[in-house]
Amino acid sequence: KYLQKAIDSILHQTLSDFELIIVNDCSTDNSEAIIKGYSDPRIKYIIQPKNAGVVVAMNRGLQAATATYVAVMHADDISFSERLAKEFSYLEMHPETAVVAGFIENINEAEKPVGKWDEDRKNTTAAQIKAEMIKGNCIAHPTVMMRTDVVKQYGYTSSPNHKGYAVEDYPLWLHLLADGYVIEKIAEPLLYYRVHTQSATGAFLRSRNPFFVNYHSKKFFLQQRKNARKWNDFDKKIQISMYRDYVMGTLKEIKKKLSF
Repeated sequence: KYLQKAIDSILHQTLSDFELIIVNDCSTDNSEAIIKGYSDPRIKYIIQPKNAGVVVAMNRGLQAATATYVAVMHADDISFSERLAKEFSYLEMHPETAVVAGFIENINEAEKPVGKWDEDRKNTTAAQIKAEMIKGNCIAHPTVMMRTDVVKQYGYTSSPNHKGYAVEDYPLWLHLLADGYVIEKIAEPLLYYRVHTQSATGAFLRSRNPFFVNYHSKKFFLQQRKNARKWNDFDKKIQISMYRDYVMGTLKEIKKKLSF
């Protein structure tokens, strides 16, 4: 329903020298017809042989990326026309930064404003983002531009035992921060983030206890760190925060069961 506007928002960027990689994870609607309706040579269309989920699809697109930087875009959002240009310039001027994000403006199905994400607006500097990430994710995934060589070392991950709780981008940010990479944010809106009933992210969060989402994401991240024989003060802080998430999540479940 929103795919054409999403694609158009990228093709009409003020920075025009890019490759648009579109990964179709076995959609069952008319998405393919919409994609094939474009003749823009910048589009690289990848069809998954079978539906494998967002993590596999994201990694497939990531591995196909050949440019110095790779940006993320979701099929129901709309990028501001200067998004890529501003993020490209930022990374060019800040070689120490591995990932740069931007603010989001929440919109509904009719593209009307529906509020802002507080954690998004409160955390912009590298120090603020790193501190907040210990508690929870404050980066809007579809706003990021990343250094391709850095992010390819990590990729997107999700535990097969996460019981539907872990999300694909949060562990990636934690790995980068734990290993000393810098994540920053351009303090201005760069993307319209669509909030609607069929949104994968929205449906996921509505059906899950947010404390348990953070708990399982952090637990999976810490297990990966231990497997890689990596452990530092940042990991210790994540571990303490993980236990707090479990307690808060349990209390939330108890409160829900006691509600009438």
